[in-house]
Amino acid sequence: MDTPFAIEFLSEEWIRNISITMFLASLYFYLSYRVKNQNMQIFLKSSSLIIIGMTFAYHIILGSSGAWTLKEDLPLHLCSVSAIICSVIFFVKKKQFLFEFLFYCGIIGGLVSILTPQITLYNDNYFFYIMFYFKHASIITIPLVIMYRMKMKLGKYSWLKTFGGINILLAIVMPVNSVLGSNYLYVAKPPIVKNFLILGTGEKTILGLPDYVFGFEIELLILLLMFYLIFKPKK
Repeated sequence: MDTPFAIEFLSEEWIRNISITMFLASLYFYLSYRVKNQNMQIFLKSSSLIIIGMTFAYHIILGSSGAWTLKEDLPLHLCSVSAIICSVIFFVKKKQFLFEFLFYCGIIGGLVSILTPQITLYNDNYFFYIMFYFKHASIITIPLVIMYRMKMKLGKYSWLKTFGGINILLAIVMPVNSVLGSNYLYVAKPPIVKNFLILGTGEKTILGLPDYVFGFEIELLILLLMFYLIFKPKK
């Protein structure tokens, strides 16, 4: 198994990658406004199909190289769940909860990941490098397009429902981590990258979980509420 590496904050590589990612995300957002209303569904569904295609390619390339494992590659990280939502949201009728969950988790998780990137290059294949930025840029940009182009709004208690949804996911992931010895949602040990939301080393545990998980819960609740107050529907 190849070892993940962290890109140093504000390094030349970090600045280059952030600049390219922001440009392409902004271009996608701009193009969404250039598309006529009658063609919007085609544009959005095409976006989902591209994400589906890239995701399948990721797992096929990983599997063909013999690097795919249950321990590392199930889509149980928050950003992977957000990417799945991006893949299906334009093909379902009831979008509200999916949109709200994607909006908070995609933007917050995507921003944190891009600002503090931890990437694994399997067999030095740079597809995984590109896929990292593609996935996280997608989960940031698409919910913004849904909000501003499709005019969907956050519900009054959307932040609290999303917090509940994350903890349901946590309850599913914990036994999976226990059985597989995995680290999905990073609730077994902290990521190697310096993440400003991780307060603690994980050496101390509370109720079988690293101590930083409980600090993260508080930080997450505050972030969700802040995002709601910033982006809530204006009267």
